[in-house]
Amino acid sequence: MTLIELVEESVVKSAKRVALKVKKDGQWKTWTYEEFYRDVKHFANGLISLGVPGYKALNIIGFNDPAWFIGFYGAIFANIIPVGVYTTNGSEACRYIAEHSDAHVVLAEDNIQLKKYLEVWETLPNLKYIIVYNEKALPAEIPLERRSQIFLMKDFLEYGAKFGAETKDEVLQQRKDLQKPGNCCTIVYTSGTTGPPKGVMLSHDNYTWLCQRWKADFAALIPDGIDEERKIVSYLPLSHVAAQFAEMIFPFALNATVYFALPTALQGTIIDTLKEVRPDVLLSVPRLWEKIEETLKAMGHTNTFPKKNIGMFN
Repeated sequence: MTLIELVEESVVKSAKRVALKVKKDGQWKTWTYEEFYRDVKHFANGLISLGVPGYKALNIIGFNDPAWFIGFYGAIFANIIPVGVYTTNGSEACRYIAEHSDAHVVLAEDNIQLKKYLEVWETLPNLKYIIVYNEKALPAEIPLERRSQIFLMKDFLEYGAKFGAETKDEVLQQRKDLQKPGNCCTIVYTSGTTGPPKGVMLSHDNYTWLCQRWKADFAALIPDGIDEERKIVSYLPLSHVAAQFAEMIFPFALNATVYFALPTALQGTIIDTLKEVRPDVLLSVPRLWEKIEETLKAMGHTNTFPKKNIGMFN
């Protein structure tokens, strides 16, 4: 099975169910499965309309957001390779990944990430366009000759929707039909702490096989009858393979709802998100479990003698 088939199967099963929820200005904004699928197709058509060839790369840099998901799957639908980039990378590290992966397009979170690429764009002859997903306006200092090459996400989706309507999605379907389960669908790069980052090619069935295995395992852990309430929180860096699978791919196998944590998640706000969302499945790094343990111990030490005797911190 390809990731395209995985998503389309989920949309057929759960068209009206909420797929994604993100908090903007204190309010949850939602995408149903069919709305997410619509935006994925718009993004894919936008890439095709710009003339991006198949098997070139889309680099994605930014904190977890519905736009990350839309860009990732939109690239795959267009037979283009999505590549996550660590948000902490400087401009030179961004340049290296863009050059090594043959990126023709970058999807950046905000103007801060955009400026990293503006600093090195002249050294990247294959980089043609940049899309910014979490800004309402672009910075004034963009060079005049680059302005036609930079889009806000909203405008880009409208651009892709127009192209899709004009072509009746026929060109998009041709791109989708080219892909087979054993084909490369993404490249995940190492962090490069001991040398230049290494790119690891992953196939569609690397991910979809693991989805089936995890789904079978979690069937025993998640009781029957709560299918409508399966919730997952996305907060780990999506440029990492574990987060990419557990937070962006596996949820579609579960027909779950993905809630996005705040960008300050690992600074402590993830606890507030977890209390509000109460996810069914959570993948975490050891440090988060350690922080939770430290908090519980601190609470336990403030308990009175009777509570300590009946609690876990006596």
